[in-house]
Amino acid sequence: MECSQDPSSMPRPTISSTVNVFNNIDEPLLMTWNGIQQRLNSWQDGVSGTNCPIQPGTNWTYVFETKDQIGSFFYFPSINFQKAGGGFGPIRVNNRDVILIPFAKPEAEFDLLIGDWFYGSYKNDADYYMVASPKLLNTTEFSHLVGVGLLHYANSITPVGRTLPSGPDPFDQEFSMNQAKSIRWNMSAGAARPNRQGSFNVTNVTISQTFILHASMADIEGVSRYVVNNVSYLTPDTPLKLADQFLHNGRGVYQLDEFPTQSVNSEASYEVSVVSGIHKGWIEIVFKNDLDVMDAWHLDGFGFYVVGFGYGEWTAKSRLTYNIDDPVVRSTTQVYPGGWTAVYAFLDNPGMWNLRSQHLKNWYLGQELYVRVFDPDPNPAKERPPPENLLLCGKLNNAFSPGAAPSPPPSP
Repeated sequence: MECSQDPSSMPRPTISSTVNVFNNIDEPLLMTWNGIQQRLNSWQDGVSGTNCPIQPGTNWTYVFETKDQIGSFFYFPSINFQKAGGGFGPIRVNNRDVILIPFAKPEAEFDLLIGDWFYGSYKNDADYYMVASPKLLNTTEFSHLVGVGLLHYANSITPVGRTLPSGPDPFDQEFSMNQAKSIRWNMSAGAARPNRQGSFNVTNVTISQTFILHASMADIEGVSRYVVNNVSYLTPDTPLKLADQFLHNGRGVYQLDEFPTQSVNSEASYEVSVVSGIHKGWIEIVFKNDLDVMDAWHLDGFGFYVVGFGYGEWTAKSRLTYNIDDPVVRSTTQVYPGGWTAVYAFLDNPGMWNLRSQHLKNWYLGQELYVRVFDPDPNPAKERPPPENLLLCGKLNNAFSPGAAPSPPPSP
């Protein structure tokens, strides 16, 4: 893969799991693999907390596995504001020949990087319009900016209407939230399950930790920033994963567990936010959106169960509204303006994992933190050692003597 500024060739090609990235732009670059869990190997995650950037005119090879992750994902530049300039594209993880899929092999496959709305069951085959339109323009006056396509199913006997449907009101949040609540895991489909323990619900799990994360905006030193619990993430020169490995628990780079996970600081501030996640524990994360626009949160390294949505303040009683019988598993979820979204995740993947707003502006301006999931067992079958081609930067840029291996987080 070569990265250069060529907007005429967006999106980029589909890639495999060994990727040699050549940086042909005039600034440092990192690529991340959105949704790929990087099992036991956060060294390949491609975000500022795990990797040194690839310098202009150089290249670096990512090597990662996609075992048990059949599906569609995407990649994009992860530092600065480069994602807005393009360079993103699809990742398609196909099944091995020995693993059957619960449907006939398709005639062809297409990668569509779009949003979508569903109005009926997948069993009700019918033709549909697909409409792409700008949000901030009056399309009545600028109808030439509306793209219309026709989606036809082979078994469809229902043609499209003569006129385009009006579609849902884009500002009808209640409709959207009710739709989100209605999306559940289909237990009758004969497909692989994301829960390797064999259970398809989370009714019997024991929660080890609860994080309540308020997203909002604040002025810090005269600069408008996005904050989580009134803390705006400040990216250090040394990646957290390298500091964790070679500088004895991040000494001089970050202070573990200074970030408030269940309260909001009285004053907004910058911080290198790193929190402990209990290895092989279940965590409940409540995302609270104090902004007036839709937000989205993403967790690297894991799939989480989306168990609840609501408006207003989240309280312990909100758990009574959770869907713990058949929640869907994702790595990204929406959070409605003035609302909250609750997820469960099983932290069985040791490493340093980015938890961020999926809105590029919010992420760029500080709405993120890192979850350090530590396994004290040095067995590389538990967590991979640093790769041989590891890039060094920041405090490790010059010759150094590696410190002790990471140690467990302090006792609660």
